[in-house]
Amino acid sequence: MRICLIAESYPPALGGVEFALQKLVQGFLSRGHEVRVIAASWEGHASGIESQGRLTIVRIRTFPFFRRFWFILLSIPSAIRGAAWADVVQGSTFAGGVPSFLGAWLAGRKKLLLVHEVLGKRWFRLEPNPISALFYYLTERIIVHLPFDHYETPSQFTKDSLRSIGLPGSKISVIYHGDSKFEETAISPKEVREELGFKEDDFVFLAFGRAGVTKGFEYFVDAIADISRQIPAARFELILSHYDSRLSRRIKEVIAQLPPHVCKLIPPLPRAVLAAHVQASDCIVIPSLSEGFGFSALEACNAGKIVVSTNAGSLPEVVFGKHVFVEAGSSRAIVEGCLKAQRGETESVPVKSFSWDKSADEYLKLYEQIAHKKI
Repeated sequence: MRICLIAESYPPALGGVEFALQKLVQGFLSRGHEVRVIAASWEGHASGIESQGRLTIVRIRTFPFFRRFWFILLSIPSAIRGAAWADVVQGSTFAGGVPSFLGAWLAGRKKLLLVHEVLGKRWFRLEPNPISALFYYLTERIIVHLPFDHYETPSQFTKDSLRSIGLPGSKISVIYHGDSKFEETAISPKEVREELGFKEDDFVFLAFGRAGVTKGFEYFVDAIADISRQIPAARFELILSHYDSRLSRRIKEVIAQLPPHVCKLIPPLPRAVLAAHVQASDCIVIPSLSEGFGFSALEACNAGKIVVSTNAGSLPEVVFGKHVFVEAGSSRAIVEGCLKAQRGETESVPVKSFSWDKSADEYLKLYEQIAHKKI
């Protein structure tokens, strides 16, 4: 089978969506299928065409401003050519929706849309700029209401979100992403703590990821001073990538007011080093305001750490092991959750199984059914 995948972002860009797409593509290739990926060029990665056996990656040059808009517009010619080559066209939200639909429609191919997350009216709470919020809200609704042949979501929560805005449940399949674990690292937790200036008997809370509008890191940062007052041995580490400049500035301003020995703000680390920092922590905090799946939460659970997580989005579907669920969007709730974690007042859920082999097989089965009009 020939599969054309259209997504705004693809590795070497880093993030949960990019990781998931790459894993799926690897699964398709390992089963003997051909894949063409159409994505935006990324930082030092030049635009153009890369061929790697049965994989072809077409990277579209975009402008640094309104990047999503330019990808939607400039990827359409490549999307049409890719759709004409393919048996099925797989779009990926956000910006992959329009070119995948247009390309498949013009080429007469079956078209599917992978919807990672649906925010709906929550855009107006999460995005401070009302014009931007309206733009994202309307664009999201237009994209998910395009008449694709079928839709996939990585969680039941996202499927329910699509149904709540009018999409029929019969056209939506839930296909969970596969597993994500940190690899073993030669760096010891003791080395990490010494480097950070944390003592062996300190209780270390760690949060990591991209500082975007749905991730809620600002609520965790606002909770640090209160937690520190109630747990003198509490120490905090945030490993955050720059994603939203407004949030990054706010987080830096709050942390600058804290004693430097209490909280460390660290830029993104290589994955092996990040794994060592996770192992050196006592508790991982997932303060998300929304999640379509939640790889950071899954990685924290797989590392065997106590997890303080909001109950937002799909997180209750993913989190297992020792954990404390708290209300999303509340610093007060995070304070209480962290206090419970330090006291050992946690709940426990058996290990949950996620498999990339299963995910790839379910996608391919769906493609076959759609291509032969069995759905």
